[in-house]
Amino acid sequence: MGTLMVRCPETGQDFATGIETDQLSLQRTPAFNGTIHCPICGVAHSWSKIDAWLRETPEADKAPA
Repeated sequence: MGTLMVRCPETGQDFATGIETDQLSLQRTPAFNGTIHCPICGVAHSWSKIDAWLRETPEADKAPA
């Protein structure tokens, strides 16, 4: 599992979308366009699936099963 990330076009800083998923689910998700409020600059940015990437949760951060 990981967090879907995008980049603020104003500052160039990466931020989390709040969407948790895995690589296979992301690959299977159809193309989409949306708008997200940027916590860095405070502006709403347009984004799409091709603008996003998955930041994997390190194994050490995962809860034991």
